Amino acid sequence: MRHHAYPYLVSAFLACQALFAQHVHPMSSPGTGPGGLPVTVDGSKNPQNIPDALAYSHFFTAFAAHPNPTPQEQGRQNAQFTSLQLAAADSAALVGLLANFRVQLDQLESAFTAAATTPNALASLQAQKGALVASTLANLQQSLTPAGVSRVDQYVQTRVKTHIVIYGGTM
Repeated sequence: MRHHAYPYLVSAFLACQALFAQHVHPMSSPGTGPGGLPVTVDGSKNPQNIPDALAYSHFFTAFAAHPNPTPQEQGRQNAQFTSLQLAAADSAALVGLLANFRVQLDQLESAFTAAATTPNALASLQAQKGALVASTLANLQQSLTPAGVSRVDQYVQTRVKTHIVIYGGTM
């Protein structure tokens, strides 16, 4: 069981970053991020400038639980779903989609820890994660009712994007 702990820690770390990205690094001055990188996009000021794919990636990562979640993981997901206010059928469909996402993300994270020693390997894994996010979003749009899709999108647009800060050079 110990060898499975690392992907969960990585997932938890990424989920926390997704939801609390506004945190200013203690060694940074205002308007800069860790290592003095400039803030390129601040979602709290310009959420429309945060790419949807990035916001959905953060949402899926933060809300996803495993197919057979621990009681703690299930409780976390239940609490998160409360804010979405989905119909029961939409919640059930989203739980299944997110469980599938979590399994595939865990596989990518395992590959990342094993092969991310070269820029090409990292780029390939990032592309695979992008494809996973895109396919999960497409499945979400097909599996939920229009009202459910709208509620999830509203949450992503108003609650997720506002907590993302993009650092670095030009995009």
